[in-house]
Amino acid sequence: MEAPLVRRVVHTALPGPETLRLKNRIMPSLRICRLFLAACLLIGLPAASHAEIRTQYHMDHDPELEVKPEIKGYSPKLAELWLQALARPEGEMQRSVADAIARGHAAGMPGLEPAAPRLVELVVNEKSHPAVRLAAAKALASLAAKETTPELMATARKAGTELRLIVEPALADWKAEGFIPDWMARLSAANPRPRDLILAIRCLGTIGHTPAVGRLLELVHDTKQRADVRTAAARAAGQLRDQGNEPEVRKLIAGAKPSVLNRLCAVELLVRHAGTEPQELLLKFAVDPEPAIARIALARLLEIDTQLVIPIAEASMNSPDVHVRTHGSTAYIANPTPERMAVLAKLMDDPHPDLRRSISSSLLTLTKRPELDQPIRNAAVAMLGGPSWRGQEQSALLLGSLDHEAAAARLFELLDSPRAEVEVASAWAIKSLEIAEMLPMLLEKAQERTALKRKPGAFRNGDLPRGIDEETAHIFELFGKLKYTASEPLMRDHVAKQFELGEATRAAAIWNLGIFHAGVPDQGLANKFMERINDMGPPPDMPKVVMMCFVSLGRMKAVSKRDEVRSKFNPDMSSNQDSEIRRWAVMQLFEEDLPPLRPRKHSLTDWFLTPLDE
Repeated sequence: MEAPLVRRVVHTALPGPETLRLKNRIMPSLRICRLFLAACLLIGLPAASHAEIRTQYHMDHDPELEVKPEIKGYSPKLAELWLQALARPEGEMQRSVADAIARGHAAGMPGLEPAAPRLVELVVNEKSHPAVRLAAAKALASLAAKETTPELMATARKAGTELRLIVEPALADWKAEGFIPDWMARLSAANPRPRDLILAIRCLGTIGHTPAVGRLLELVHDTKQRADVRTAAARAAGQLRDQGNEPEVRKLIAGAKPSVLNRLCAVELLVRHAGTEPQELLLKFAVDPEPAIARIALARLLEIDTQLVIPIAEASMNSPDVHVRTHGSTAYIANPTPERMAVLAKLMDDPHPDLRRSISSSLLTLTKRPELDQPIRNAAVAMLGGPSWRGQEQSALLLGSLDHEAAAARLFELLDSPRAEVEVASAWAIKSLEIAEMLPMLLEKAQERTALKRKPGAFRNGDLPRGIDEETAHIFELFGKLKYTASEPLMRDHVAKQFELGEATRAAAIWNLGIFHAGVPDQGLANKFMERINDMGPPPDMPKVVMMCFVSLGRMKAVSKRDEVRSKFNPDMSSNQDSEIRRWAVMQLFEEDLPPLRPRKHSLTDWFLTPLDE
């Protein structure tokens, strides 16, 4: 490796023997936790079928400017440099390079495949430090270096469990059938280590080796086996067969009180089954008091036919488990009727934020059906009038999206909610309604908020309560949309730093002033806007405030400031919201087109080893 190429190398001590022994004792339990969490995620909340209703600011989209997508960039010298470093004999260097290769490839860095031969050398070499072998194996798995399959199979047959936990899943993903006899032998071994046995079970399921089903079912029924071995075997057997497991299921749940473990194994055996008998069994499991069982059964029933869940959907939506509630709601969303909307709408008050947001957006989409529109509105109005802040927030968002003017009075009351989420949602909904008659009372509300900020000691430590800034900014934007010029004196107050309610409120005030004076420059305002742009602090003025000053100068056609505005714009800037706004302002003031800005190139440089000249 040429010294001039190296900019920095961060050395991290390799773990010694004592550390590795401790790790070997700790890692099994950690892996079980990680695998359990991963399983929960796989079974977890389905992706929302509709876009979430979000509170947005008009100033973020007026003017509507296109920010070019960021382009990831990598030094073309990185791959060559890492290959040189990988050839070094130092273990720390080897491990660091292997880790960088795995991370770089996952991030989309090209040109790393030539590292595979050296990486496999490090994995195969039993004299390599254990940490180096693990890192090299992870890198090969990340690169999907299938050409190294023979060497990895040979290594896995001699390596310890830690290394095989990385190598064998990669072999299974690559359909390395030559290792199937090894996994099958482990299934029938007299006293295999539980981790090794579970690893073989999972790999056989991944590779799709159906002849393993017989032995897997034996493990499922073996009450002397550990619970994690039995559930892994049931999961693999269910993965390998889409019919024929019904007798095994009935055997597991025979008797008056089958154990939770037996029921869990039983439902795992049915995850690919369909037909009358499997559906009957799945419906029993779908109402199981153990949520882990019910959610698996419900997920499979929904895959077969969402109508199968309808008879138990309402009960599922009352479950203490969010995954079960979600599956129950999915059935009603897929098969909506006017009567079902009130039940579904209750989940707008769900404790889980993802579920209640998903329900609100789904209800919004369902209102496009004429027979469902009024029932959904009625349910949302009832929720808005209720005591729960979660239901108030989501129903406010829904009714605002539906332009439901009858909710205006209640929404105004909720501007004083003790919950910031409700305040902001209500202000956004009022803005969406655009009711001119509400403007005087909203101006009074905004003046009250400003007066509180000006009052010494009004808030502890001078900090505003959460939500006040966002709420007032939405009210200000309504003034701008409806050209409510009576609010202009208040808006002018918010240009100065000392009268700020927050960044959003000040930015909205400046945006509104540009709308009020569109095409008609106000020299006093133009001067204040340039003061904000030029304010270097300490601290400098807020970024969004500065951006809205550019917007309003352009919108007002404040030509007296055009040379100053141009001086703040560099045509070599890369595209982002700030630079696109500056470009837009220059074009407005000079009434000329400018060349498009180049996409922003994001060069990933956070590596342990980078070229010196970059």
